[in-house]
Amino acid sequence: MLKMKLEALEHPSPDSVDAQNRNVFASTVLWLEDQKIRQYKIEDRVNLRKVDNLPEWEKAYQHYKIDVGIPKFDSPLEELSWLLSYAVRLEFLDAPENYQDINSKNILERDSKSVAPSIKAENLFDNIDFQHKDFISGVRAMAKKLQIAHHPNHLIQLEAIVRIVHERLAPEVRKRAAITGTPFPFSQGNDKVADDPALDYAVRILRLLQIQSLRQLQTLINETIVCVQDLTANPKTDTKLGKVGF
Repeated sequence: MLKMKLEALEHPSPDSVDAQNRNVFASTVLWLEDQKIRQYKIEDRVNLRKVDNLPEWEKAYQHYKIDVGIPKFDSPLEELSWLLSYAVRLEFLDAPENYQDINSKNILERDSKSVAPSIKAENLFDNIDFQHKDFISGVRAMAKKLQIAHHPNHLIQLEAIVRIVHERLAPEVRKRAAITGTPFPFSQGNDKVADDPALDYAVRILRLLQIQSLRQLQTLINETIVCVQDLTANPKTDTKLGKVGF
């Protein structure tokens, strides 16, 4: 609560003010009187301005406490906190409509946002409106060029485009040798998997997909073997240690 009051006054918190230093304390009280409280007229604040003459300022401050109505406290910090609360109250009463939308929930949300690190997105796709008509028409045109069936949801069509590009058009895929031969016939014959023709056809498709997955796995294994071979075929040599290898 005290933090909210201090932020409203645009003044450092009492914890950051050395209340035991009477010069600092006197300057803070003078600032509050000049900027927020205004108990006295400007010409009547002469003695409060004598912050470099503490005996005179102390006399003026004792009268000021009575005029403002500061209760009896045990420490200067408590007196300063009361003055801050009083200044906030006066500030609010001057224009209460300015603070109608301020509540504890808004303050907590604002503080959490200020503490959270600000990360500037550098990904181009973060700024794309995927529902924009130009984006949708672009997806439709690409799907038509790749002969992908129409779907009411253009994002699903986009997923199909990504899969086609990954499986058929990627440079590493185009270097692979084409699959030749027929793993098993699709025609209905004596090698049927299921009695139901529709089920038999679906099972055959699943088999093809499994073969494709196995081929992808084998490709990854081959690439791993090549990397290991390249690493072991060119060991680092440290003649100081009198050994070859890592």
